[in-house]
Amino acid sequence: MNAALKPDRVVAAAAPPSPVRLDSRELFRNGNEVVIVHKGEEYRLRITRNEKLILTK
Repeated sequence: MNAALKPDRVVAAAAPPSPVRLDSRELFRNGNEVVIVHKGEEYRLRITRNEKLILTK
């Protein structure tokens, strides 16, 4: 192998941080809707009748 093509050292890529994990029961606190403010905009996250989550602006 040509020495000019060999890297001097191997740099390991840093693993991305793990996302924050929340239990929906903690997030909703016995309710079925929360308001999330992101960059001044309000978003509503709610639990549907079918126990699914829906996010609306």
